[in-house]
Amino acid sequence: MSETKYIACIDVGTTGCRTIIFSSYGKLMSQAYEEYSSIFLSPTWIDHDPSTWINATGNTLKQAVKQFPGDPNNIAAICVISQRSTFIPVDSDGIPLDNAILWQDKRATAQADFVRKELGAEYVYKKTGLRIDPYFSLPKLLWLKENKPEPIRKAFRILTVHDLIVNYLTGAFITDWTQASRTMLFNINTLEWDAEMCEHFGISMDMLATAVPPGTIAGSLKKSLQTEFNLRSDLPVVSVGGDQQAAAVGLGVVVPGLMCVNTGTGSFILAHSDRPAFDSEQRVVCTASAVAGKWLLEAGIYTSGSVYRWYRDNFALLESNAAKDLQIDTYEILNCEIKNTAPGAEGILLIPHFAGSAAPYWDPKAAGLIFGLGLGHKRSDVIRAVLEGICFEINKNIRIIESLTRGITEIRVSGGATRSTTFNQIQADVYGKTVLRSFSEQSSALGAMLLAATSIGLYPDVATAVNAAVAFDAHNRRTPNVEAHQLYEKMSALHDELYKALASRNIYEKALEVREMLASSRR
Repeated sequence: MSETKYIACIDVGTTGCRTIIFSSYGKLMSQAYEEYSSIFLSPTWIDHDPSTWINATGNTLKQAVKQFPGDPNNIAAICVISQRSTFIPVDSDGIPLDNAILWQDKRATAQADFVRKELGAEYVYKKTGLRIDPYFSLPKLLWLKENKPEPIRKAFRILTVHDLIVNYLTGAFITDWTQASRTMLFNINTLEWDAEMCEHFGISMDMLATAVPPGTIAGSLKKSLQTEFNLRSDLPVVSVGGDQQAAAVGLGVVVPGLMCVNTGTGSFILAHSDRPAFDSEQRVVCTASAVAGKWLLEAGIYTSGSVYRWYRDNFALLESNAAKDLQIDTYEILNCEIKNTAPGAEGILLIPHFAGSAAPYWDPKAAGLIFGLGLGHKRSDVIRAVLEGICFEINKNIRIIESLTRGITEIRVSGGATRSTTFNQIQADVYGKTVLRSFSEQSSALGAMLLAATSIGLYPDVATAVNAAVAFDAHNRRTPNVEAHQLYEKMSALHDELYKALASRNIYEKALEVREMLASSRR
């Protein structure tokens, strides 16, 4: 590839939308971000107004193009990625008919139990690669059919967030394999919608968007948007799909033996596989890779970075105000506060199940916990416990995935939390492995750009694109401290025992009953 081209990536996340314009060699040229909020009907019921995603897409794309230092006519493509397992019923014009039910939502527990009773956990896992859980789309769809049937009755299509934005830009009703593989209606072995699953649960396949390989050109930018965004109307829009699968590409995890950990709102641990692979205990899932025809072993943690955000928003108000005056990020202040703290947080343990637990426990009733507090503890100990607790939860999943794939010696990390060298050192010490941070904090967007660049012919294949544009910060390579790792091994075991002690005595279930009573009294 001789001539430099540019690609705009739209990344519609859980808490905000970001548009980044990259050069085809991975250089960030301009970006814009817009934050939004979900609708918390209760601690475990989470809706979202889809118009915020469409508006944020338009606003950030417009701003990124305006800030782009070159000629917008040199932008060769737009690509789209998004959060997964969130869905929206829409009409034939792509207009949402109701709020979306967010991927973090846990209201469909009874429907997940119904799926398990009807088909059995192993049958569903071996067919879809997914553990039966309200995390995924099918239980939520069944809840909607039972409790709010009108949007489903009127729906022309059921779209993911990615699909909604692709439709907004092009008018096409498509999804891709990475998004489809998070619905529990997609056959992970054949990479197509599963007619038996759809028929059994009364989901019309006509309502599902056409599933295409990741990297498919969905269509051209609508002419009606040309003037608004100052872009060519014939600009190809590339469907890339799931943000986490794209992150694996952006971190170079496209061959066996590599693993990545991406920590944003949640944390996702992924390892490449050349075939569908399954855990006998169904603790981790198998999803479609963003490299068409490949797969990923994956573990997701609902709340990790969002727990740190929760702490910031509720216990660091003075720091947030000071950060605004200093024009810095509040997290910089919090990270400085723990820079010289010792491993172990003086014995405090945090379990980050603030929206239930995904891998490895898959317990939607689980709740967050801060354990071991004493009058001698300081705020810095609690902050460090937040970061250590996130890593303990990640490490449980690293070990499971490693047992199913080749040995892992190096873990590639990305996401907003990895700005902190303290957090990266905690990761290395907890995992007992070298941690290498990507130069690009936005690994999902970078991976999406590389897939789009390959799709429009700028690279012959994804591996070549990765070699050309993915780089790591050798100065931020963190190796594990032996003494810290030994301490963390003991704390990690206690972390696991704490969860199991509460779960075995039905404490989470009893606590949930109390929370639901409180929530119903406010409705």
